[in-house]
Amino acid sequence: MRPAIRSAPLFTALFAALLTAFVCLGPRPSAAAGLSLELKKTEDSPRGCLATLLISNGLGQTLDRFRLDLVLFDGKDAVMDRLLIDLAPLPSNRGTIVNIPLHSGACAKISRIQLYKIPACRAQDGGPYDCLTGLAVSTNTAIGFGK
Repeated sequence: MRPAIRSAPLFTALFAALLTAFVCLGPRPSAAAGLSLELKKTEDSPRGCLATLLISNGLGQTLDRFRLDLVLFDGKDAVMDRLLIDLAPLPSNRGTIVNIPLHSGACAKISRIQLYKIPACRAQDGGPYDCLTGLAVSTNTAIGFGK
């Protein structure tokens, strides 16, 4: 008489390993469509506070007009400055990094930045586009950033 082969634990382990491989190596979902704006860093310079922004355009079309209206607040939540910056063109399906002067003083004086509105946003085909509604805003700095 042949001894009974206990293959259930081996089969279960093999199945779990294959399932893990399919999950880890399978296709990844594509990046979310839309726009994102990230305050990557701020630094003091002889010209004042400079900011580095990353704008990711996942809309599937180039934006030939993209203007931001930003309001800067101090530590007492008082408005200290307002900026209108033009970041166009934003090429389709890629990120754009820009450096902009935020304020003539030190970055530590800025507590937060509020995206007040986007007064100009137009797709390359000429049609206006609602860039504010789906825009994701984030920060990697001590300065708050929102809309």
